[in-house]
Amino acid sequence: MLQPLFEVDNIRVAVFDQDSAVRAVPGPVAETGEQLGAGWIEVLTGVSFSVHEGEVLALIGESASGKSLALMAGFGLLAPGARVLGGTVRYRGHEYRPGGSPPEEGKKRSRKERKKLRTMGTVVGDYDDEEWAELVGTDIGFMFQNPIGSWTPVYQIGEQAGEALDFHSELSQDEIEERVFDALGEVRLPKSRRLFGAYSNQLSRGMAQRAMLAAALTKAPHLLIADEPLNGLDPSVAAAIMDLVRDMQKKRNMAMVVVTHDLAAVASIADRVAVLYGGEIIEEASAIDLYHRPKHPYTSGLIGSIPGVTSGRLQHIPGEAPRLVDIDHSICVFADRCGHAFERCSTTKPDIERVDGSLVACLRGTELDLPGVGG
Repeated sequence: MLQPLFEVDNIRVAVFDQDSAVRAVPGPVAETGEQLGAGWIEVLTGVSFSVHEGEVLALIGESASGKSLALMAGFGLLAPGARVLGGTVRYRGHEYRPGGSPPEEGKKRSRKERKKLRTMGTVVGDYDDEEWAELVGTDIGFMFQNPIGSWTPVYQIGEQAGEALDFHSELSQDEIEERVFDALGEVRLPKSRRLFGAYSNQLSRGMAQRAMLAAALTKAPHLLIADEPLNGLDPSVAAAIMDLVRDMQKKRNMAMVVVTHDLAAVASIADRVAVLYGGEIIEEASAIDLYHRPKHPYTSGLIGSIPGVTSGRLQHIPGEAPRLVDIDHSICVFADRCGHAFERCSTTKPDIERVDGSLVACLRGTELDLPGVGG
């Protein structure tokens, strides 16, 4: 069996919650052996997913379901107030631990030393691992949900787009600029000095997102990471950006992991879909199986809320998604909103099991006949 190009294995993440800090309960223990203080709550207790060469994996779910946390934790790119506790990431044969290595596996570099190993451009991370820093800096492209704020405002767009290559490759400045101009043309932006020298506040959100895709493409990446790339864009602009991403992915045969709460947006681009709820993957299947034959009630509910894909009126999932810090991971995380729940759902955590062609974490996964697209 072919090995995945990119694999996130058992990633654990904690976030700081002020309300929890008041209760003075000690936080979780990281893989490194560090005991986190009061207020730190483990919200991802072991999320795993992978993507193969040329494949598109979509991570979907409502806002605050843990999608972006799970993806960006793999690169150690979390906002203040979030910490990677453990887990392993593998890419092109290289293994990286975003939460840090246990003490016996090597001395941790100082912050000054890590800064020398940072990735550049619109992604900045301090890494202990020189080979990993170079892989991220030259072989993985990123698109973020804030296309304006993800650029450093005091540097020109063209300069930032080529910064990773300048830092991690032996290309000359002329060669880097040529790559940037070619990438701008690929994403249907003007190949002009004016745009090359523009600042992020001079661009519309749509142009800034196209420019971010161009920055990703300058690396000729094998993997594209897209974290809510359509967030905040007008529907017509969002559709154009998704068409563009689809074209670039096919043209370059890139693997891609895309995070979104919009199931309809990725229906035509995803090969496989993983559904997250409450910081857990509760279903994973091919896009065709998942959209037409969902096995988890939450997935069926999400599909039923898409305009125009189901017969009759739009469906809705009762209640609201809980905060990640309030989730009880010892039981079914969806039990209190599920119309198919029975007593065991509130006392037992379901294992993720294969049902037909899908992986599903549901105690009734083998018996339910749930509506999907057209149902």
